[in-house]
Amino acid sequence: MLNLTELLQRKESIGLDAIESVALMDRFDSKFVVPTDWLAPVVTDLHEHRVLTIEGHTSTKYNNLYYDTDEAQCLEDHTRGRNSRLKIRIRHYDNTGVAFLEVKRRDVYGKTTKERMVRSSSLAWNAPMTSREQAFLAELVPYADELKPKLQSSFERFTLVHLESGERITFDQDLAYVKPDQSADSHAWTRPIPHLAVVEWKQSSVNHQGSLIQSFRRQPGRRGPLGRTLRVSKFVLGNAVTAPHRPMRSYRSALRDLTRAEHYAANPTFALESLLR
Repeated sequence: MLNLTELLQRKESIGLDAIESVALMDRFDSKFVVPTDWLAPVVTDLHEHRVLTIEGHTSTKYNNLYYDTDEAQCLEDHTRGRNSRLKIRIRHYDNTGVAFLEVKRRDVYGKTTKERMVRSSSLAWNAPMTSREQAFLAELVPYADELKPKLQSSFERFTLVHLESGERITFDQDLAYVKPDQSADSHAWTRPIPHLAVVEWKQSSVNHQGSLIQSFRRQPGRRGPLGRTLRVSKFVLGNAVTAPHRPMRSYRSALRDLTRAEHYAANPTFALESLLR
């Protein structure tokens, strides 16, 4: 079988301009974790999907800077299981150099909406917010004046698109986290799930079937949380590994499942009975 890079390069490509109909700033998200070894066969199975290609690249590095209050209001809303919650971040696309300030909101119905504004190209992607950006946040976030940079992350992403069904599937690998004031120290970065990819299925309406799910079901060694819907958040995971003193409350079970999934992915032929309980 061809390796993942070759498979993506051979797939029919689609550009940013052509995916306006599946930009899905207002959407339903389903998340999964799968072994990185599954990615090539899953991409092969999704033969009707096209790969997002930007300036000849089928994947790109994402840099993220998350904001929160000193009391961790955003994190608390997540870990307490509140249905309505926010994430505030700067997101930078490494291959284009474009960065956005984003407010991501999940409502009580499970729908995710995202509002964003592009950052000035004259600024470093993680530069302090301008007065215009602060005004943007003040309209959307009740505690905007209390926000500070609290978590930095990066990952490599490729995206598959199916225009007819109006869906996007993103595949994130090599997740890495650090406290913003330590980001210059390469030894300070932590990579908690090196053998896993986080897969996000973004849809305009909920569908529990489809070619993605069928592909997961065909993969050998599928067990435990692998290839099944997992209530996992990259934001919560990053806080769990960089600020382990904070209680994760409603995410404790999901984080345990993530640990099991990483173990299975790293040891595909190993079955430890205690982990299956």
